[in-house]
Amino acid sequence: MVADDGTETGEQSNADAFALVGNEHRAAILRALLSAHADPETPYPTPFAVLRERAGVAVSSQFAYHLDELVGAFVAKTGDGYRLRYAGWKAAAALAAGTYADQPAFGPTGVDGACPHCRASALHASYGDAWLTVACHGCERVLARYPFPPGPAADRLRDDGVDGLLYAFDRRVRSHFALAADGVCPECAGRTTRGLEVVADPDETAPTATRGDGHALEAVADCEQCGNHLAFPVGLLALEDPDVAAALADRGLDPGTTPFWELPVLDDDAVTASGTDPLEATVAVRGFDAADISDAPDVVHVVVTADLDVRVTEDH
Repeated sequence: MVADDGTETGEQSNADAFALVGNEHRAAILRALLSAHADPETPYPTPFAVLRERAGVAVSSQFAYHLDELVGAFVAKTGDGYRLRYAGWKAAAALAAGTYADQPAFGPTGVDGACPHCRASALHASYGDAWLTVACHGCERVLARYPFPPGPAADRLRDDGVDGLLYAFDRRVRSHFALAADGVCPECAGRTTRGLEVVADPDETAPTATRGDGHALEAVADCEQCGNHLAFPVGLLALEDPDVAAALADRGLDPGTTPFWELPVLDDDAVTASGTDPLEATVAVRGFDAADISDAPDVVHVVVTADLDVRVTEDH
């Protein structure tokens, strides 16, 4: 549908709804409902008077006006009080994550671990503009780079330091990649189209052997709903396969205890193109030790297809 001024009504509705939270009182109401939901001592749905007190809006009529503006798109009114709708929860969660305000930063800071490419124990981490990066001083490769919300980043840095933040970062990235590879966008739950892609040098028209982090191939997923684009190491897909997990477990190995950016599946020669039409990749999944992975033997070989399906081909 198109409005009289030619604007798509769906897009205009979305824009109008988003504009509703651009007010400090409405933002406070959303945050108050989110905290009320998490507080077992506060009734939820939350009565008008309780919600007003938690939101900190002194004038009752002013509070009522802004609350009424939120009812519908972001807040539901029930017989017992008010609760967040899904859109309201997402908006409140974004506010709680500090997405639009807090911007902590640090680094580069040295961290524990060994580079899967050059074997050097020269890793460093940095955070800024809501992106966390792990790289190697030894070979100057970027091993991991992915968004992490500023609010939780600041909390984890304060309470658990860089190590605590990196632990949460590892779990977040793994789960997002797994969802995307399964066809579900980790941002909006839309459908993703998935595939393998030969990495090309941005300064040249022809593909090159590797890019800066050592991968000649990468797995990619693009969301049909929100346009979210994810690119991640092909080797990580192999670790999600139950047969591969069983082979590793038989040898007393658990890739979940080592940050993904240290795993041998990111090594230069762990992934090779094994087909071109359609494009396929062969991954050598290796045994590993967090302290020394340079002599790790192959455990199993797998093939990753053009649709990101994983197939075990050979045990060692």
